[in-house]
Amino acid sequence: MKKIAYRGSKDNLKQFLLMLKDDCQFVQEGDEDLLIIEIDSLETLFRLPKKFSVSAFFFITTKDRRVVESIRQYYISGIFTPPLKKEDVLKKLSVALASTNKGKSSGELDTLKAKVLAKAESIPALPALAKELLRLSRSDNSQIKDFIVKIKKDQGISSKIIKLVNSPFYGLRQEISSIDRATVLLGINTVKNLALAVSTEGYYNKHFNLYKSTGQRIWEHSVAVAMLSESLAEMLGEDADSLYLAGLMHDIGKSILVDFLVQEVDTTEDELAQLGIDHSTVGGTVLKKWAVADSIATAVMNHHAKAEDTYSKIVFYANKIERHRDERQEIIGEIAQNFGKSYDDVNNAVAEILNTKSDEMNADTQ
Repeated sequence: MKKIAYRGSKDNLKQFLLMLKDDCQFVQEGDEDLLIIEIDSLETLFRLPKKFSVSAFFFITTKDRRVVESIRQYYISGIFTPPLKKEDVLKKLSVALASTNKGKSSGELDTLKAKVLAKAESIPALPALAKELLRLSRSDNSQIKDFIVKIKKDQGISSKIIKLVNSPFYGLRQEISSIDRATVLLGINTVKNLALAVSTEGYYNKHFNLYKSTGQRIWEHSVAVAMLSESLAEMLGEDADSLYLAGLMHDIGKSILVDFLVQEVDTTEDELAQLGIDHSTVGGTVLKKWAVADSIATAVMNHHAKAEDTYSKIVFYANKIERHRDERQEIIGEIAQNFGKSYDDVNNAVAEILNTKSDEMNADTQ
């Protein structure tokens, strides 16, 4: 049974006691295997040491954003936020304890985590074309010709876009041989998003054997999640461009972690056990380095845990339904209920993408 020490208010301690009474033993500090510290203010956080002798978790009860921004300075095993869910809490505690039991001390995990984050900070910037397309997307004065001119300047990306446009997915009856013609038939948003997708392919030019996949499959999965995120955003009246980018970049953290893994992984818990950090967190770090909007970075960080904000929920469900196509009916129902839409509304938004992409991509990533 896990021995846990809690540092914080009696009311919140009572929450943990009631929730974990059958699975954990709460003890005084000094006898614990794991430590949970309540963070109710920035001042409380700054009074703490940066490292702890045992695996430590922060329970954040303040809405002060400065706390979240400052947490990266601390070597911890994870965070909890209200409302607490027993299964999530137990999973995180078990992963931290398993890491220690496998012979990796908290200090060793801290060192690995620091190396991973340093690598994330040094990842090459977004390709020039991708940055330019994002800039044009944010400008109210941009015209279709501005996008076309930028895309056509990169012949390598242009040729890949034309190849994708002529694939069975788009179902065009005539062969397309130019960006101009593709834009006329498919629209500038589709061509622009294809250009963004193609420009990020280079990040996955690695061996992903320890993810039981390939770089190509992970990239294809990311493109499919991007398209699903975009379509769900349009259904909900959200910013489709931002959600496409969030979906496209949701697994970028794997391109960093793969350089540090030593054993095969199936889940984010496996990543945490080996490295003390998972690809969702690393992906959020990369996007923040690129000065991408916080809402997009947050959605990337939360794509394996359904958070409350709309962007995070959209990417979470897009990733879930793309990974589990055989459960699509159940997941469509879940999406409909969560967003207050009808089953048909959601099905219409995702069906074409899932039906066609399943044959072309057949992604099997986590």
